[in-house]
Amino acid sequence: MDARRLRFGAMLAAALGVVGLALALALGMSGGGERAGAQTATTATTATTPTTATTAATPATAATPTTATTVATSATMLPANPPRCTATTLGGSRTANAALAADCDTLLAIKSALAGTGTLNWAPATALASWDGVTVEGTPKRVTRLELTRKGLTGSIPTQVGNLTGLRRLVLQGNGLTGALPTQLGNLGELGYLDLSRNGLTGGIPTQLGDPTKLEYLWLYATGLTGTIPTQLGSLAKLRVLCLDRGKLSGAIPTQLGNLTKLTILCLHGNALTGAIPTQLGNLTALERLALGGNGLTGAIPTQLGNLTKLTHLELQDNALTGAIPTQLGALTKLTKLKLNHNELSGAIPTQLGSLTALEQLVLGDNGLSGAI
Repeated sequence: MDARRLRFGAMLAAALGVVGLALALALGMSGGGERAGAQTATTATTATTPTTATTAATPATAATPTTATTVATSATMLPANPPRCTATTLGGSRTANAALAADCDTLLAIKSALAGTGTLNWAPATALASWDGVTVEGTPKRVTRLELTRKGLTGSIPTQVGNLTGLRRLVLQGNGLTGALPTQLGNLGELGYLDLSRNGLTGGIPTQLGDPTKLEYLWLYATGLTGTIPTQLGSLAKLRVLCLDRGKLSGAIPTQLGNLTKLTILCLHGNALTGAIPTQLGNLTALERLALGGNGLTGAIPTQLGNLTKLTHLELQDNALTGAIPTQLGALTKLTKLKLNHNELSGAIPTQLGSLTALEQLVLGDNGLSGAI
């Protein structure tokens, strides 16, 4: 009896071992199948994920390409699967026009976010050369100009605009754009002309706007931008025009603006700037117009402004400037407009102003001036 029980126990153990092995194999195959399925799904997802213009257009950021699902701004998301440009759009194959294809794809991706309720004719079936506001130039071909003045755009400026590294001119003036200025505008190393004026932008001027060293014209007037003027703008050695007027800027005028010796126009009027007029502005000997009116500037008018012998317009009205009118202003013989009204100036009117024979407008009212005319 005991022997039979022992033999039965051995047979049962063997049977259970076979079942356990079969169960283990089944579970192992099931787990491997799930992992294989996950890998397949991952591969498929990767294969179908669209590559944006970041990779081709900006090598510096190619290591971390931004997919089409990236949020373009705090208010607007780019489409999850934007269309891509074709040979019809490019006028040639994508391979032969890789950089242009990347630019074109970027424009298609940002179209809706930029336009808002406005309309743009950007579409794969339309030749890129016929797209609203787009100019293609150079060898290899790149999008070099994006000029959409008064096009009824009501969206925002997507960060992916910074991928268009061949841009030389970016003009979005006179639309209804809102939101912040993207810091990625600093990636546009070829940019020579930037005009984003007359929009409803918010936030500050990015310090990165001091990075495009080829920039010659910077127009950001009537935008609603707030905060201080970045000192980094003093690095734009080729700048000829800087207009930040009619905004909500505050703080002091950076002394670094005195480094911009090629400036011909400096317009900062109609903000909430405070502090003294930097004496370093006297270094801007190419300046033809200096407009600082309508702020809260204090202190004396720097005598160094008498060095600006090419000035035709000097507008310092509607501030809280004190002290006497510098006699050195009599050296500005090309002046046609001198506006010092609505300040707290005192003392006599300098006789040297009689040397300004080109003057057409001299406004000194609402001060504390004394003595004879």
